[in-house]
Amino acid sequence: MKDGLSGVSAKERQVLALNTIVRLEPGEGWQSRILTVADRGIGIEPARMKDTILSLNESNKIQKHYLAGTYGQGGSSTLYFSKYVLIASRAYGTDRIAFTLVRYEELPADEYKTGRYVYLVDGGDVLSVNTKQGDPTHGTLIRHFGYDLSNYTSSIGPKSLYGALQRVMFDPVAPIRFENQVAGWNRTIKGSRNALNGAVDQGDESARGPELDYHLPMFNVSLGDHGAVGIEYWVLARPEAKDGKKPGGKPSRNFVDDAKPIVFTHNGQNQEELTGRIIKKEADLPFLQTQGRLIVHINCDRLTAAAKRLLFSSTREKSREGFLLNLIEDELISILKSDDELRRLNEEAREQSLKEQDDAAERQMQRQVAKLLRVVGPALVDVGGSKTDGGNEPPKKRGPRAKPEPIELRDPPTYIKIVGDKEDEISFYGGQRRYIRIETDANSHYHDPDDQKKSHINVAVGDDLKIFGTSPLRGGRMRIGVQCKVEVATGTKGGIRVELYRPGQSTLSDERYYQVVDPPKPKDDNRKTAFPRIKMIPVDGPEDDRWAFVTDEIDDSDIRRHASGAEMSDGVLYVYYSTVFPRFVAERQRIEQHNPILSPSFKKRYELWLAVHALLMHDDQENSTDKISDEEAAKELSRQERCRLASIAAMVAAQEVKSGVNTEDAEDAA
Repeated sequence: MKDGLSGVSAKERQVLALNTIVRLEPGEGWQSRILTVADRGIGIEPARMKDTILSLNESNKIQKHYLAGTYGQGGSSTLYFSKYVLIASRAYGTDRIAFTLVRYEELPADEYKTGRYVYLVDGGDVLSVNTKQGDPTHGTLIRHFGYDLSNYTSSIGPKSLYGALQRVMFDPVAPIRFENQVAGWNRTIKGSRNALNGAVDQGDESARGPELDYHLPMFNVSLGDHGAVGIEYWVLARPEAKDGKKPGGKPSRNFVDDAKPIVFTHNGQNQEELTGRIIKKEADLPFLQTQGRLIVHINCDRLTAAAKRLLFSSTREKSREGFLLNLIEDELISILKSDDELRRLNEEAREQSLKEQDDAAERQMQRQVAKLLRVVGPALVDVGGSKTDGGNEPPKKRGPRAKPEPIELRDPPTYIKIVGDKEDEISFYGGQRRYIRIETDANSHYHDPDDQKKSHINVAVGDDLKIFGTSPLRGGRMRIGVQCKVEVATGTKGGIRVELYRPGQSTLSDERYYQVVDPPKPKDDNRKTAFPRIKMIPVDGPEDDRWAFVTDEIDDSDIRRHASGAEMSDGVLYVYYSTVFPRFVAERQRIEQHNPILSPSFKKRYELWLAVHALLMHDDQENSTDKISDEEAAKELSRQERCRLASIAAMVAAQEVKSGVNTEDAEDAA
């Protein structure tokens, strides 16, 4: 089913979920719960128990392509969190129930590196008993005693077992019934992907599913000999303000780890998550990422068997780093950067995060920073440019793109067209990728992105171009990914033709011409680039919805640990600083007690030193050739440096103000 569990009704999901039940019972507390998994499948025969479910730390699914395991979350890993585990199973067509008890056994530390898991046997075999006469039940039951759930103490939400199951089973092939006997409610686990696609079950917060600003349906991307991946993403709407307060919180955390919003799946299981660095830095969508609104799903089911081995670790710890992962990342970045709607939404998010600022004050800040850094030459000319030369004019705001008019679908269809003026040639340069938009009044079954042989839509591009992926046909619209081959000569011309086959009727078609042009000139590293615009954004503590820009995605409300953060986007350096950072508050209070008139000057001096530091840090990061392997460690070092600098900036600014070096004189003094 292409729509997954979102394509069936809530009632149908509830019925299907009765086949697999996860039950949470109180036990002795959050560190020692009772957790039961009941699977009403075909069960396991007693003689096969030791080679299947009890083959701890091994893989018995390596040749069973119909099973979701091999690269999935291993069942044996749950034993680590439990004191004892009861495993019982009755195979279909038999009258014996096989059962055993598993526990962890400590071994002498001077002889063994670790302990081991052991299970109860009788003469080398698991125990078994006869079922009651006439009992039709078959399947497997696993009951964990003393299960440590101290990291999931909430009843609902990201810090709950329910939320964790939704994330791990991102797109399950079958739903799961979750019975929470601690909180006293039952719900259906359908996976985050289906929730994002509008599937709603009893107990869900919204009766219509999450509010989305944008959704790109699954776009299938060919990786050549490695098979293909499907890429889709959602942009969640920004939370509305409540009770007059600013909107806060990241909506993505209801569906994924908001610090790792890029999810890889295989057979519906969450195999790996990547940090938002790709969204924030590589795709240059920092404001969507920091607001926690963009979620990306990469479906790896159609990779070749060899590619899956390259990508996924058999130890189930994480995906393997290497060229295939880099290749998929490059494809994702290309798709994100080419999506005009994402760029518009990022611009809109940026405007939402900023307060009104005085243009003259902004230009003055640029000049002061440039002076302190001894910037000379063309960059300084750009900084000092007049308001009429256009160099310092902020880009004009684009209004929201109008939603496309719905297309009335017909069968048989009556037209197909390539969106755009026929008179305008589509330009490519060698190696460039573009996304061609198609509109038609054909129903979705006329195009199958997973099987071109079944599709009634064909795109002919000649020898100079190649098709690298397509999206589904939804509501009469789809996208075709077209790439220009690297070796094509500049000036080459040709046509892109799309055809729609109608059984028993004439073929519909449309065509656009293309021309190969020179690639854009690379930036000259020796040429002085224009000095960036600088915007200083005060953030009034953790309650401010821009606090995430100060903490750089770290979910931490400790005002002592975070002083400032910075983002460079579209040539503008945004410096966010905490107005509740203790050293800043203390120095400002001393200034105000001594002479309140000096307080604005102190604030300007403080902002100036933060801006200088942010610009230097950005320049170092841009010019660094060292790849930092531990991203979390790098963030921590950056946080500590910003806090130290903020403390120094507050003291220096206070001293400068007290000594009579005010902000206006700083330009000449520098």
